[in-house]
Amino acid sequence: MARYRSILALILAFVATFVVSCSSPTEVKAKTYTPTQIEQIEQYAQGISALRDRLPELATMIENRDWNNVESFIHGPLGDIRARMSALARQLMPDAQKAALETAKDVFGHFIKIDESAQTGSYTQAIRNYAELIKDFDAFLNQIPKA
Repeated sequence: MARYRSILALILAFVATFVVSCSSPTEVKAKTYTPTQIEQIEQYAQGISALRDRLPELATMIENRDWNNVESFIHGPLGDIRARMSALARQLMPDAQKAALETAKDVFGHFIKIDESAQTGSYTQAIRNYAELIKDFDAFLNQIPKA
């Protein structure tokens, strides 16, 4: 009797292996953006790119050590950049979202340091953070999917 059980178990193992190997795998579709999502992402990105195009104005103000206008520019035309970048990052897929939010946080950190530099009149710290700002801002924009 024990011998029949082991033979039966062996036959069942072969049948199970055969059935599993003959079945077709389920196709997993990679998550992609819908056309509506792409359109919304592009709208956010255009607004942020327009702000990126204005950053050379900030560089000129730093070069001229025009600290009052540096502060005004950061809090004025660039004042809502954090909200815009965060809103855009939240529209991305979860894997890209985390990296984009981190990069946006880095960008805003550079704005804070430039603002602090303007308050203290530290040209070296301001220009160094401006260079890092440009690098991180461009890295953020490169993380945005294109249509």
